[in-house]
Amino acid sequence: MLTKRSARHSLARLAVVALAWLTGGMAGWADSTVSLDLSPRGRMQIIDGFGTCMGNKMAGEQWFQELYFDDLGASIERIDLTPEFKPPMSDHRYNSPGIMEAGGGPDKNRVRTYTGPADYGREFGGGRAAIAVMGPDIAKNIGLLGYTWLEPAGKLAQAGLARKAQLGDFKLVASIWSPAPWVKMTSGGRWEGDYAPKPAKGTPYPFIWNGDFSGGRLDVSDKPLAVFNDGSGPTSALTQFSRCTAAYVKGFQDKFGVRFYAISIQNEVNFEEFYKSATYPLSAQYIAAVKAVRREFDKYPDLKDIQIMGPEDLLGGDVWGMWQLGTKDRTTHKNLQYLKNIAADAEAAKAVSFFCIHGYAADGGTAAGADSKLWSWWVHGWGDPPNPALPHDVKGFSDYGKKSWITETSGEAAEWLSPAKGSPLKGAWSIAFKTQKALTTGRESAFIYWQFAEKADTTTTSCLTRKKDGAQEPKFVAAKHFFKFIRPGAVAVKASVAGDEGLLASAYVHEKNGTLTLVLVSTTEAARTARVNVPVEFGAMREMLAVTSHEGALWQESKVPLAGGEVEVAVPGYGVVSLQGHTP
Repeated sequence: MLTKRSARHSLARLAVVALAWLTGGMAGWADSTVSLDLSPRGRMQIIDGFGTCMGNKMAGEQWFQELYFDDLGASIERIDLTPEFKPPMSDHRYNSPGIMEAGGGPDKNRVRTYTGPADYGREFGGGRAAIAVMGPDIAKNIGLLGYTWLEPAGKLAQAGLARKAQLGDFKLVASIWSPAPWVKMTSGGRWEGDYAPKPAKGTPYPFIWNGDFSGGRLDVSDKPLAVFNDGSGPTSALTQFSRCTAAYVKGFQDKFGVRFYAISIQNEVNFEEFYKSATYPLSAQYIAAVKAVRREFDKYPDLKDIQIMGPEDLLGGDVWGMWQLGTKDRTTHKNLQYLKNIAADAEAAKAVSFFCIHGYAADGGTAAGADSKLWSWWVHGWGDPPNPALPHDVKGFSDYGKKSWITETSGEAAEWLSPAKGSPLKGAWSIAFKTQKALTTGRESAFIYWQFAEKADTTTTSCLTRKKDGAQEPKFVAAKHFFKFIRPGAVAVKASVAGDEGLLASAYVHEKNGTLTLVLVSTTEAARTARVNVPVEFGAMREMLAVTSHEGALWQESKVPLAGGEVEVAVPGYGVVSLQGHTP
């Protein structure tokens, strides 16, 4: 004889089975049991939010803002802090030739090269480039800077701040793609591309190409130079860098009325490219710059609370990419070695508030984040090294008592499943898979994709969507399963899956909002049912909202009843299901 509760349970089970037939059939059907640990031991990182970087003019448009905040639920905005200068510092004919100029310009390589501050202003194209010398008066320094490039990002930040209560929080963060060109010096690297209108093959860094400050490394010697005479005498490139950074940040805040939560002094600390970039191959160089910027920020009431995050290095593809590449004069430190050396310097350890990583392979463009080993090394390091040539007892970020954000990732195709045959780790579904890995194995407190939207005919590997399709794009939907439901302030809790290795689960409790959120990701073709043991703290819930996405059917909403302390839901093959319930 069925009780009322068992009858409801049986009906729910029949509904799940029926849904499974509709969303992928019963072939390979697997039962999974998901258990949650809400005890203090089971509580992990606090979620700060989700977002993308802003790199185009559409960010200032209403449709973009509504899609980003109101539909997707993004609560973080990341922007590029490469400084923009007013004329004559930005006069194009002094900086670099036009990319299509006949013969490639005066040096026949489509760029203007220099080796450091001393020859930055060499004669070029009939003129000499001016340097914006930053003095001790920050207001005067701001007067040398421009914000034309950042106007759309500033409008988006204003829209986000206006929605702070609705979103649960809003955080504005930024990374410097390149310092001002005149504070950089030769790095020994060369551009090895070989196609117009890019720079000519073999062009040494640093150079200016089409107005971009490309490659090179910051002069951290702190040696006073005559070209940086601020009226009281020579100053160093390091002083100029810290003053310029403080002025650009303060100028943005004053203009748009939005405060920064955190900044990174360098996007991808050792990835030199033809576009805006710079490199800090050794930890000591990065540490010198971090400390200089922190000291400068601490001088100003509206800058002293801004946190410094970093280093923004790549997740990479192997264990060497987590520690060091090259030897002797070609040594390049990688993320865990940066962390070790930051911790060894008391001032730097205090200056860097939290850590960051990018979800790319070693090439800097291919999406990574599917490999649990890489995430485990980032979180925990290792005792016995995975390779005998590596040092023993290397710490991960969690050993330093600071959180970590993934501040950039991309590289996925527009289709839900790509490739169509085999493991679809290159399509939109894989965004959900890799986000799940980042939040669980990687213990990341925030997830930031590269770009949000574009006007292109198809959604490229750089963006989540395009203007034409908006919320209908598979990549947008895959991200939305996390962005929409996991609100800032939620705590990730341990979610264990029994009976099925093909299901990944994550769970989040938001005590202020009274919500329990789960995200389930199927990693095989087989349909499955997931039975969630709902903790007693949420036992008064009567139902949960379930949103299901899979190939051919995106963002399908339904209600799933709570019966006998359990919720059951069908998870299609290579599908994603978000569940959310509220306490009464």
